[in-house]
Amino acid sequence: MKPFEKILDTVCVITTVAFFLSCLVMVLAQGFAIVTLNGELATTLLNTISKPAGIVSAVTVVTAIILGYMRGQMKG
Repeated sequence: MKPFEKILDTVCVITTVAFFLSCLVMVLAQGFAIVTLNGELATTLLNTISKPAGIVSAVTVVTAIILGYMRGQMKG
């Protein structure tokens, strides 16, 4: 069971970092779009980044819940 837990730990960390980086890119780029008054850029960024970021965050949450149950931190 430990190797599976280690894999899930790695997946959880990687997806968390990927989610935060995608959000950081989106916020900084949308800030740039606001400063330059480029509404099309802001809309394109939202449509391009939000769906993949949502999928990555969902994977992170599911992984964290599974790890919580495996470690006995969540009672079911």
